[in-house]
Amino acid sequence: MSSRNSLTTSKCIESPPGYIRFPELNTYRWRKWKILEEHQLGQPFKEGRVLASVVKMARVIVDAQAARAIGKGAMIVFKKGVVRTEGEFEPGDIVEVYTRGGKFLGRGFVNPNSNIMVRLLIKDRETPITKELFRERIKKANEYRKKVLGYDKAYRMVYGEADYLPGLIVDRFNEIASVQISSVGMERFKLDVAEAIMEAEPEIETVFEKNTGRSRRREGLPEIERVLLGKEKYRTIIEEGKAKFIVDMRGQKTGFFLDQRENRIALEKYVKPGMRVLDVFTYTGGFAIHAAVAGADEVVAVDKSPWAINMVKENAKLNGVEDRMRYITGSAFPVMEEMIKKGEKFDIVILDPPAFVQHEKDLKRGLRAYFNVNHAGLKLVKEGGILVTCSCSQHVDMQAFKDMVIAAAAKAGKFLKMLEPYRTQAPDHPILMASKDTEYLKCLFLYVEDMMLRT
Repeated sequence: MSSRNSLTTSKCIESPPGYIRFPELNTYRWRKWKILEEHQLGQPFKEGRVLASVVKMARVIVDAQAARAIGKGAMIVFKKGVVRTEGEFEPGDIVEVYTRGGKFLGRGFVNPNSNIMVRLLIKDRETPITKELFRERIKKANEYRKKVLGYDKAYRMVYGEADYLPGLIVDRFNEIASVQISSVGMERFKLDVAEAIMEAEPEIETVFEKNTGRSRRREGLPEIERVLLGKEKYRTIIEEGKAKFIVDMRGQKTGFFLDQRENRIALEKYVKPGMRVLDVFTYTGGFAIHAAVAGADEVVAVDKSPWAINMVKENAKLNGVEDRMRYITGSAFPVMEEMIKKGEKFDIVILDPPAFVQHEKDLKRGLRAYFNVNHAGLKLVKEGGILVTCSCSQHVDMQAFKDMVIAAAAKAGKFLKMLEPYRTQAPDHPILMASKDTEYLKCLFLYVEDMMLRT
């Protein structure tokens, strides 16, 4: 048996004098016995000390670039920044991260099968990685949203790395919390996480794990959708500005995209009676419903998913705007091309596609897809109309996105003026200044003019 799986001393099995037995230790649930983290065996138990194995913890040695990033505040270590590993470990184990020169940088969950090799949780030697750590950080994250940002019933409660909990996303929808875990290590703590969520926000009655998608598959984790803790409840109604929305945990994707909240509300001031609005990639009708509630005469909602279109219909009924809605179930590109052929024009066109760039290697192809959809969208905007265009691809920065839109406008024969400063994700998806990985959403509000009318 390797040293990783054996403590190599009978003292661990027999619980030596002065030590305490912890059969269900949350730090390492899959091991049954632990010794206090003291430099020598035989030290007496001290209240609050972390329990750890006598076996030396495995190490991940990183290059200078990764070390600098961690020093500036980054909480993740990419595989390309790893020089070597020392010791044995399995996906989800806790490892220590060091520089080549032997400087300690932190501890976190490791997964050698993922592009993100280590997700750091602590950057000092003293803090234990236990359920208490998760409880305290979830509590602080929730307090930040409520006390600093002023959110109340519907908000992102935990945003991974930005809340020092990499691999964990928590969205609150009234009495339901939706949990997404994208880390093998965090998966081992998910029941503790669920308990911490309900403790941090007593109004939450249901914790639903929405563990699906690419991030799970990349980590080698199974896809799971179920009530993790609390009441069997799957639906609720949230309020957002002047609009209301049904959120269904059993639906596609996350159930509702909270990151666009402020951008959807910002749309309302540009909508006037008599306007026609086109919302492409509508999902459950976020922008479309806001446009209808704000007074548009006709709103066309486009999505390829029949489930999503049915949700738009339910949301339209909820808001009393069914008579102003038109629904198209179909893929965005052919639908827009057909509209262009028919000569259709809209006062406002909204483009909020899925992430066309999932990996850095896909950047060129993804930008071409963004170019095509924006070129088509611009052809559908009236002279003096508005284009609202978005990208949720983390690998496409604002400058690249802006350059793409400029190129699409030039080909479409359009001049563009910015109506709003560069817009991004809602504040409950906080951006860490030291980590570009926490910033992903770009949103531009653009006034559209024909080039020929300017010559």
